[in-house]
Amino acid sequence: MEVSAEQVEQAVVEFYRDPVAKSGLNTWLMQAQHSRHSWTFAWPLLDPRKPEEVQFFAGNTVYMKVSRYWHEVPKEEYEPLKIKILNLIAQYSNSKVVLNRLVKSLGAYVIHTIQHDWTTAIQDIITMFDPGTVPGIEPSTALNLLFSILTIIPEELETMQEAMSINSKDKQVITAAVRNSHQSVLSLISQVMQAAQISNVIKEVVLKTLNAWLKLSLPLSETRDLLVALIPYSNYALLCEPVMEALRTAVTDVGTYNIPNTVMDFVTQMLRLRPVLEEAQHANDENTASLVYSLFTSVVECHSRLLLQCALQAEHQATVVQVVALLLQCAATPGQYPTDETTSNIPFAVWFTIQDDIMTFEGEQQAELLQLFQPVYLKLVDTFIQKSLLPPDNALSAEEKEMFRCYRQDICDTYMYAYYVLRGDMLSHLEVHLKDAVVKMQSDPTDWRYLEAVLHAYSSVAETVAETDNFYVPRFIQSIPQIPFSDNIQLISVALTTLGAYADWLNYHQDHMHHVIPLMVEGLVNASLVGAASQALRDLTLECPLTISPFSQPILTSCQRALEQSRLDSAETERIMTIISRVLSVGKDQPTIMTYLNATLTPYISRLSQLKDLMGSGLSREQHNELVSLLKLLSCMSRHLNLNNTAVEEDDDEDGTTRRHSQAVSGGPQPLLLVLQQLMPLLSAIASKASTDQEVIEALCKLLKNSISTLVDDCVAILPAILEIIPQLYEASLNPAILDLVKQLVILFGREGSQEANMGVLLRMVTTTTLSRASTDLWAHTDAVHGCLALLTASFKKTPNLVSAHHNHVAPLFHLGVEALKLPEEGTVRSAGHFLSSFILLSRDASIGCLQPVVAHNTETLLRTLMFCICNSPRHSLSSFSDVLSALCKMYGDDLTRTFKTVQADESFLSPRVTAQHKEEFAKKVLKNRGSKRRILEAVTDLALIGRGLAGTDYGAQTRGFH
Repeated sequence: MEVSAEQVEQAVVEFYRDPVAKSGLNTWLMQAQHSRHSWTFAWPLLDPRKPEEVQFFAGNTVYMKVSRYWHEVPKEEYEPLKIKILNLIAQYSNSKVVLNRLVKSLGAYVIHTIQHDWTTAIQDIITMFDPGTVPGIEPSTALNLLFSILTIIPEELETMQEAMSINSKDKQVITAAVRNSHQSVLSLISQVMQAAQISNVIKEVVLKTLNAWLKLSLPLSETRDLLVALIPYSNYALLCEPVMEALRTAVTDVGTYNIPNTVMDFVTQMLRLRPVLEEAQHANDENTASLVYSLFTSVVECHSRLLLQCALQAEHQATVVQVVALLLQCAATPGQYPTDETTSNIPFAVWFTIQDDIMTFEGEQQAELLQLFQPVYLKLVDTFIQKSLLPPDNALSAEEKEMFRCYRQDICDTYMYAYYVLRGDMLSHLEVHLKDAVVKMQSDPTDWRYLEAVLHAYSSVAETVAETDNFYVPRFIQSIPQIPFSDNIQLISVALTTLGAYADWLNYHQDHMHHVIPLMVEGLVNASLVGAASQALRDLTLECPLTISPFSQPILTSCQRALEQSRLDSAETERIMTIISRVLSVGKDQPTIMTYLNATLTPYISRLSQLKDLMGSGLSREQHNELVSLLKLLSCMSRHLNLNNTAVEEDDDEDGTTRRHSQAVSGGPQPLLLVLQQLMPLLSAIASKASTDQEVIEALCKLLKNSISTLVDDCVAILPAILEIIPQLYEASLNPAILDLVKQLVILFGREGSQEANMGVLLRMVTTTTLSRASTDLWAHTDAVHGCLALLTASFKKTPNLVSAHHNHVAPLFHLGVEALKLPEEGTVRSAGHFLSSFILLSRDASIGCLQPVVAHNTETLLRTLMFCICNSPRHSLSSFSDVLSALCKMYGDDLTRTFKTVQADESFLSPRVTAQHKEEFAKKVLKNRGSKRRILEAVTDLALIGRGLAGTDYGAQTRGFH
């Protein structure tokens, strides 16, 4: 379309003034901007007399054309274009908004021409904008302009692939060409920074330029002197941040890994920042202190191993010690986090990095480093106990409480790192703190926060402490009951949580169990402590299934009393049900178990029955939540009530098939089975009334799944009821939780003679329902498609007889898998890939003859779908497409050769970016490497990059190497 400057000006003005026409005008303006006519209409619109928005649009157009449409510029127009841009920059030197676009245009121009056409661009620009020689521009403005241009050029290098379609190889050459001029830039920066008459405002711009050039990986040996000379400027508030950023960029550059001596000398020079830090602390200048601490944190994170190696050398050890001391000082910043200070959290990651790298050393070197750093980590423990003290009640807002919670979690993680360095010395140190905290609380019961912080530290290392520790942990466990808690509920809760954290250790030290059980069972019957007590005791019963048995009676009694209080939330009730189930599963005969279960479960089952009766007239939200909670409660019981956690296996079938039973050790049926036989009619009734209630369905399926996992083959007694529930739920809801349940049943009973027919009917119901309901709108039922294909894949692997028994469904299911490849969800595409791969690999099995014709008849459809998806789907799905293609190559190589030729001949297939030659190369790579999944994945990735226009870019190179 022919576009004039007048038309564009009018459209821009209307765009900002008429909200109704905005959408249509935006489309038109974008088309105009991308057209060749924009080279003509942009220049007359860059007129100071035009409306500002029109000038900005024109400036943005020039930048877009120079950066993205350079191929439209004839070589003879290079020089006139440069002159136009330079003149406009001078003209707009005082107009910041438009100037930015023009400076970026010049940056893009330099990148396009510096390699061959304007090789002296940087030096020429420095000369052109010399403050003393630029006519009509104030020297300060010219200087500001010069450094703005010098900043933009390296910044434009970062976006050149995406914006300018410059490939990776050319980027390296262009970057090198720009970098070759760094001496001139550094010399200019040094001169300006030393000039007393230059304001700090301009020096801030100069430092930003320096940082932009440092990101080009300039040699530290050439920038060190300049950077060291900049350290005094960090005393100025305006310059502190850009100075720190420049120092960080230089010292953490990847090129510094190869010059350890230069790095260490530079770090030593950086310690001259300590007076700046001291002055900032004296002035309560947290911003400057944070900048200095962040700089040294970055140094240690980047060069931790180098620093540790230097710590072993006498000439460098002092430097390393001073750097680490600065970070310890940072961690110990006085005041309450996050209200008084927000600095102490900066070096958290450092403590892991140092500890992790110390462990990579061996022998005497590791021993020497541990000796050097153990005092550091002991001091760190002291610091964090102090910093983790809980603030007074109501001292923090909700947002501050969350920040402090995360802060404490970071402290918790750091305690673990400290333990790896200190081992027993840390526990000895905590023991001293524990004694001091107890003494402190004895003298003043209200001063309990120190003790809470010490218990928090003990809890943090619980999972790290060696189970073989027979000295410090026993003394700690024994000391807990002796602590004078003074009825401090919060403190007792912390103690209970800490004991629960040592459940794994207690499993190996049963003789200490009697120290912890009394406190836990007492807590269960205290409404204020039941949350912490139930959590601790649940952890104990999960980790110590056998060693807990001698204490079963007081535990069960307390659990029963807790349940009778009727003041528990659902999570507490579920934990108590877990405790009961675990305790009853060890050392109890069936009559005893059933007596206890009847007493415990009867109120809940009665309430469940009442809610079932109310479902006909509709449940309130509260009643609905109660129904779901009750199902979850029974699910906890079904998961943990197991008298034989390891299923007994017997080879009693004639064909040698292993049979699994969960029969109780006592010889009778599992108590869970007896409970479920009474419960199934009620569950069936609930299912019939809640067939579209997703929450109820998921809770009910979880209950049935846990029951089947516990009972395994012995769930046959309740199988008819389960098989009655599943169809009515799935046909009404397509809930994927039902498919997980079906998959469990199919794998368990699909090859069993007496149940094989039932499993076949069940599988046919699922596939029929999914095909009839989901196939019409896959996007609306992606979860059901995902679950159904996962179920079929499992059936292919475990029970292929069930899938092949229903010939009529095989072709539609294959088509469903092919269409599912086009869906956006990663999980669904992966599920479809697994299904199709399994289908294709199994199709050559002579005993399953119904699959091969389906694959053979649909090879072209599948190949077209795969190639389309490869070019248009997200990167994370490429491996799934590759797997399907690999299976197709392996089983149908000859058919695929012919199919590729058909696809290659279709010029309209795929986007114009993918030429016939690209298709041919893709086919050759795939067919040539049919035995290598890795090579096929590479071919798939290459085609994907071509389809997206990313072949040859840095992003493309990273993507290809991602796999």
